[in-house]
Amino acid sequence: MRLAGGSNSHAVLIGCGSYDDVELPHLPAVRNNLDDLRTLLTSPHNVALPEERCTLLRDVREPQKVGAALSRAASGVEDMFLVYFAGHGALDEHGLLHLLLTGSDTRLLGWTSLRFDLIRQTMASAPARNRVLLLDCCFSGRAIEAMGDTASLYFGQLEIAGTFVLASAPANTPARAPLGDRHTLFTGELIKFLRDGSAAEPELLTLGAAYRHTARVLAAKGEPRPQRCGTGTSDQLALAANTAFRGLTAEDVPERLSSAVGLGEAGDLAGALEALDVLAQQCGRVLGARHELTLLTHRALAHAEGESGRATAAAARYGRLAEQLAAQHGPRHPDTLQARHEHARWAGIGGDAEAAADLFAELAVDAAGALGPEDVRALSCRWQHAHWLGVSGHPERAAAAFAELAENYRSSLGERHGDTRAARRNHAYWRDAAGPA
Repeated sequence: MRLAGGSNSHAVLIGCGSYDDVELPHLPAVRNNLDDLRTLLTSPHNVALPEERCTLLRDVREPQKVGAALSRAASGVEDMFLVYFAGHGALDEHGLLHLLLTGSDTRLLGWTSLRFDLIRQTMASAPARNRVLLLDCCFSGRAIEAMGDTASLYFGQLEIAGTFVLASAPANTPARAPLGDRHTLFTGELIKFLRDGSAAEPELLTLGAAYRHTARVLAAKGEPRPQRCGTGTSDQLALAANTAFRGLTAEDVPERLSSAVGLGEAGDLAGALEALDVLAQQCGRVLGARHELTLLTHRALAHAEGESGRATAAAARYGRLAEQLAAQHGPRHPDTLQARHEHARWAGIGGDAEAAADLFAELAVDAAGALGPEDVRALSCRWQHAHWLGVSGHPERAAAAFAELAENYRSSLGERHGDTRAARRNHAYWRDAAGPA
């Protein structure tokens, strides 16, 4: 996590608030977007861009003027190349995205607008280590009605190799630029975050944090969440110092944890992973590795890692968590048992069936001792042990384990219970897999 270097960076801020085409409503707040973003980026407390390295293009009419400015800026940048656009967007009859300039004619999009694929080419070929694109596009109600699923067509074109992209949702003009407001909705929340900071964030405000903040605030207002694209480490690049930073306290953790988990529940697993990882590191530094809130955050992070397809990472984190909980509370404490269960489960899902079988064998003994041999959670551990025995290449042992489980279920739940029948089906499956004795 670091601030972008102003002397080795360049930002191009493009904004169109007035339009010749009568079909395109004016967006007076765009002027303030540009001025206030430029103030933030050139501030000595933030990126500290020199004035000549923060190009402002206001109400530009010709696409070639924008193209020339982007090409010049991109060619001499080593650290960060940032491009911002605020104004109308449109999709042509082929569904391709165009950014509309003051002189654009909606009947002649290809000739009078800025084609997004040209921006993509310029950014993808720029030598900068970090490439950032911020889009705040309005779409007229007519455009949305004509194109149907505008959001999918719009967001589907924003992926640019090696570039961090943060884009507002393509809602209609009134929702995107409320009358009388100083800024358009998305840019306003972005500027407020970078200018005022957040007590819930560390010393520097990264691009990833900016995304999480705008997504959370806009969703709370009933507005569509912005979207981000991009891989690599650009989301850890900071644009501003956090003026509200006061250091993490235990009282801050529940709200930040809830906010991060909420991102995952809304489908943004990448955002949840990033937020939880940052919070877990901060909790470890400030509260200590064994603090209950640190452990709770690591548990949430491990779950998010597993759900996002990183099974091996989830297993490793649950394993460390289980060791810490066992040292504090003992191996048979309910929290320890739960962490051990998830450790074993994700180890198996991650491809290490042998380890999963061994871990569940040990867990089954401790769960039975802590909860009782007939407890459903203890029986579940034995079931998992039997399953992973079979998967790891020991079908005869799996069949024997399921036969014993079936008898346990029959005696406690009855002959016709679903668990009894399921255990017998698994016994038959692994018995057949084992072949003749």
